[in-house]
Amino acid sequence: MKSILKLMVTFLVLGISPAFAQSVDEPEATPFHISSRGSAYGVQGEFEGTYQVTDSSIEVYVSKATLYVSEHCPYQGRRRINYITLGLWNQEASNSRIANRTQPLYLYVVMSPREEHLMFDLRFSLPLESTVDLAKRWLVVEIQEDTLDGPAQSGKGYAFVHSCPDIFVKKRSPETVQKTACKR
Repeated sequence: MKSILKLMVTFLVLGISPAFAQSVDEPEATPFHISSRGSAYGVQGEFEGTYQVTDSSIEVYVSKATLYVSEHCPYQGRRRINYITLGLWNQEASNSRIANRTQPLYLYVVMSPREEHLMFDLRFSLPLESTVDLAKRWLVVEIQEDTLDGPAQSGKGYAFVHSCPDIFVKKRSPETVQKTACKR
């Protein structure tokens, strides 16, 4: 107890708040807002939150996420949304363009056209190798779905929600991020 009291007195004398002293080494959280609403995907998503780039990962906090089943898709039956996962899109890759994926968040939500599914307070950790050039990568959410009412040969499908390609390059003000989601 004496050591905590001494530490608090030291912070007061030096004019440093304990909260500031703890957060000096932490990277700054950057807001983001990405959306595929209005796209050609049958399942669309909108994600808002913040991310922090560290030496070994990108920590993503999604404060609000909305999944939506479009009524403009030729398939009008039910869909089961099995999982979502985040990754880094690599435009230069020849095979799989999504790298550094997070662990999937399993949902198993059955949805019909015009239905929404809301989610709040989600946390993801994207592993990051030291050789990854973030200027050439951007954030992508992969949504895996199954059709439930279609022919037997239909089934597994994927939809994607991309950030702007420069999400990790330029800093945008929080006001700009909230008003203009990058749609790809």
